[in-house]
Amino acid sequence: MEQITLRPYEQSDREALKKIKLSEAQSEFTSLPLEVLDSAIDDEFRFPVVALNENEDIVGFFQLHKHYQHKGYATPHNVIYIRSLSVNESFQGRGYGTMIAMKLPSYVQENFDDLEHFYLVVDGDNEAAWSLYERSGFINVAIKEHGPIGEERLYYLDLNQKYVHNIKLKQDKDHEGVKANIILDQKETIGYISGFIEGTEFYLKHVIVDEEEQGKGYGTSAMRQLPALLRRIDNNIEVIIVDDSLEKVDTTLLKRVGYTKFNEDSLKYKKYIK
Repeated sequence: MEQITLRPYEQSDREALKKIKLSEAQSEFTSLPLEVLDSAIDDEFRFPVVALNENEDIVGFFQLHKHYQHKGYATPHNVIYIRSLSVNESFQGRGYGTMIAMKLPSYVQENFDDLEHFYLVVDGDNEAAWSLYERSGFINVAIKEHGPIGEERLYYLDLNQKYVHNIKLKQDKDHEGVKANIILDQKETIGYISGFIEGTEFYLKHVIVDEEEQGKGYGTSAMRQLPALLRRIDNNIEVIIVDDSLEKVDTTLLKRVGYTKFNEDSLKYKKYIK
């Protein structure tokens, strides 16, 4: 599998960034790199970053913004936001956007170890983007109905947690109900998640990780990716339900990936995914 590298912008990258073009779909939601680059360079709290493929081509760009406060949301001062993420149109369709999103948590942890909170805002109509961010570990914590071009969604990622980017969920279409195998490095099945759909609800029944792979964050990463997979399977699903029938339920894991109790005394947990 091809890999990408994230690194800080260098002056020698400018010519390559001039050549980046956005698809029509991207241009509705983000900016060209050169439209934000100079203002980012002049701001001590903004850090432009490029994504390179194995041929050293610049395939993507984004900026990280410390202490940013997005209008309409009350977030802590000591935070960092990702803004203006774009993938060069000529490199789209190769999975680079997904690779960038999956590498984001570890990149920020390695380069901004004084921070604990990572946020982003994405337009509600841009489902491809917010599904991608959910896969990488971000949790939807707020929705604002009236942003500049419509609904906005605020996403949060706790930088004190462990994140892995080499896990993928793959649906087992031969299984009755819903089953998704947990795939490591795109080749090895190390567990599975399963459950069933009733109307607009998905009931989670199993989260299984092979014993020798436990404690490495793989189960948590798989659970973060589950909402995006379920929307692809059935876009009518609105909520994931976890009750006391889930084998060996790990309530700490559930809370870590955004599940909440039905009420204070309940054994049931839920997570809305739309």
